[in-house]
Parts: sequence; structure tokens; C-alpha cells
Amino acid sequence: MISVLFCSRAKGNPDSGLRRLLDSAVATTTPAEREQLEFLIKFDSDDDERMTDAELAAYPFAVKAFSWSRGEGRHGLHNAQEYLFTERNPAGRFCLMTADDFVFTRPGWVSNVLSVEDEFCVMGYVRPPIEAYAGRYDREDMIRSWVVSFGGWSPVVSARLIEVCQNFGWQANVDSWLMGLSVVLYDLYGVVLWKTHAPFYERRGADDRPASCGLAPTFNRMEITNNVGPTNRYWFELVRRQARNVYLNMLHGTDVTRRPWGSAPFRVLRRLREQPVRRLPGRVLNKLRRSITALFV
Repeated sequence: MISVLFCSRAKGNPDSGLRRLLDSAVATTTPAEREQLEFLIKFDSDDDERMTDAELAAYPFAVKAFSWSRGEGRHGLHNAQEYLFTERNPAGRFCLMTADDFVFTRPGWVSNVLSVEDEFCVMGYVRPPIEAYAGRYDREDMIRSWVVSFGGWSPVVSARLIEVCQNFGWQANVDSWLMGLSVVLYDLYGVVLWKTHAPFYERRGADDRPASCGLAPTFNRMEITNNVGPTNRYWFELVRRQARNVYLNMLHGTDVTRRPWGSAPFRVLRRLREQPVRRLPGRVLNKLRRSITALFV
């Protein structure tokens, strides 16, 4: 299943085209594909021009609507996206992060996305030069380059990647965060999650309006746009930690169930082989010290 997550505001927003977006989804999917598709939409509570629940319920796929205060508008998109993610069908394998001024243009896109078997991946129709930023991705000139290297992107992300990272990057631009994660993951571990697909959407809204590009003031010093940020450089350390979590999950698997008792010897053997033998005495002593300390806490 694909979960399409986005915020929508009709009032005072000439770019809004929610009905057009949903109609295009109907036009480009088969009945079987619609069973594998759901839309989760956050509306502003003061938006009295939005589509009604009855209108949304008439579509041949699941549409889940949520409403609360406008807050900082576009700057708070990551908070809304993280909430919508928790409300999605847990059987879903992919999330499509979009906006209400996009439109679907090509039949078969649902089946194409679901045919990808990778547990961890980021999908777009432009392959950014991720490798070119290794060792220098946090320089100002490099940031301004990789942050827009994907073009007019509405990213498809594997749900497992979001589960492991636990959020959408501490700022509104999920596309910028995914690019940052991609360049850091390659820089640290030589891993590229990126996969390309044939274009299946277009953006019909303007790119130079505050509602579209986040020009309004915000308290969030971690936000990254095409011309500013992150002011708080701690953003890079947090993304490096996310990259490490992703890499370790790729290396060791994402199964969170308890291991059977019979697997203990194999687990011990694997742990022993992870580091040189000369470190074994120190590791044993450290383990013993932590266990004794825990008894008296």
C-alpha cells in the first residue's frame, strides 16, 4: 500500500487544487490499484473553504481527513507529516510526500512503486549526484547545491526508513532532509538509497509564494530552503545519527521480535567477530563492570 501524506489549505490559497489532485488519482489508477492507495490530509481548522468530508468519502480509495490549528503554516509541515504517518495503514510499504497543488499524470504509477522490493529506499525521477558531495556536504556552497539537486520533487519514501529515522527531519522541507540524509549516508558508509522512476506527477502551483516556499518568518533554526539554513548546525549531527541508525538496520535487519533461545551461540559468535580479538578482554571487563553497576543503581 502507498500512503499519500500532505497538508491542504483552500482559503486564501489560489494554488490549492485538492479536487484536481484526487481526480487525477482516480484517472491514473485501476480499481485494484485504488485498494492499495490511501490519502491522509491535514486541514486547517479555520479553513471553511476546504472539501467536505462527504465529498472526500465519495472517492474510490481511502481518504482520511484531520483538522487542527494552522500554527506556523508551511513551517510546521513536519509536525503534521509525523502525525499523519502514525495514522496511516500499518500495512503500507511506501509514503508519498506531496502537496495539494500537484497532479498525477501517468497510469500505472501505483503498481510501479509497489514493485520495488527494497526495505530502505528514496525514489524520485531525477538522480542527484549524491557522490559529488562526499566530504564536503556541510559547506555552505554545497548545501545550496544538493538541497535543490532533485528538481520539482514529490518524494516516495519507504515506510521502514521513516520508522527507523523516527521523524521527517526537524523541518518543513522533507525533500531537503531526504537529500541531506542521502549525502550523509553515502559519505559515512558508501550507501545510496536512491532509486529512479518515470515521472508520474507535476506541480501546478507557483514556486515564489510564501505559502509555497516558506518565506514567512519562523522560529525553527533547523529549517533548510534553497537559499537559507540550517542556521543551527546541530542539524548535521542529528542527520549523521539517523544515517548510522539506517546503516545498522540495513546491516543487522529490522526484526524487533525476540530471538529464539537457540540463536544465542550464533549471536555471541557474531559479536565476537565484530571487533579484533585483542579487544576481547577489555570488552568482557566493561560488560562485567556495567552489569555490577546496574545491580546497585
